[in-house]
Amino acid sequence: MGWMSKLFGSEEEIGPEEAHRRAAEADKGSKAPAKKTAAKRAASSEHEHADRPAAKKAVPAPRAAAHSHEPARTASPTHPTVSRATGKTLEHDQMLTVHILTHVPEHSPREDDPHYHLFEQAKARLKRQGMWKCIIDDDLCDGDPELHHTHVEFSQINQVDEKKIMQALGLHFETDEDFQKWAESPGNLEVLCANHHRAHYGIHVIPGPLWEALRFHKTGTGPAAEFIPADKLDDRDKDDDDDKPAVRTAAKKTAK
Repeated sequence: MGWMSKLFGSEEEIGPEEAHRRAAEADKGSKAPAKKTAAKRAASSEHEHADRPAAKKAVPAPRAAAHSHEPARTASPTHPTVSRATGKTLEHDQMLTVHILTHVPEHSPREDDPHYHLFEQAKARLKRQGMWKCIIDDDLCDGDPELHHTHVEFSQINQVDEKKIMQALGLHFETDEDFQKWAESPGNLEVLCANHHRAHYGIHVIPGPLWEALRFHKTGTGPAAEFIPADKLDDRDKDDDDDKPAVRTAAKKTAK
């Protein structure tokens, strides 16, 4: 007789169903201590974690405040001041000295030009049509209206390629006479005030890229460039020096 029979009796005495039930209870009882042990370990582990102080989160060091009003570097003609706040180049003046050597081909005096009468006719027609005013017509205008040769200057007529002009402007000249007439016609003429023609903002004294910006200048803003004769440059520098103490005084008052 086995040990199960000693504990519970034989299957004949208690029956097979009862024997099976008792065996299941015996197995359950033998496993219970293991479960309790596992539960005890889990509880102990939780208790240890609860007693252990929580790790502190790393707090990043405060960053120094950026001085957005300070420039990134000192201004110079080749390296203008750049704003730290926006990264944009700040408004500045840059002196540009230009020495131009012009090459003028041989030509007849203006009054002896056989096509000069066309120039005078164009001027008279513009006046009759109420168009005798500077085509720019903005707050920089000054002086009387004058006719400017837009594409080809009179003194350069004998030094330009007619075919290149036709290709660029969509024109067609049958003869050189046609070209000469066109050069003194409204197609090659525009009205500019003295200021925009040959004086302070003149097309004849300011480099082309800068003068084109003057052609489309927005009223109320500063000019892209201005012409200053050499004999006036010293006066301008003196005026700038006279303004500096006033600027420093204003800065001190603002600081207070």
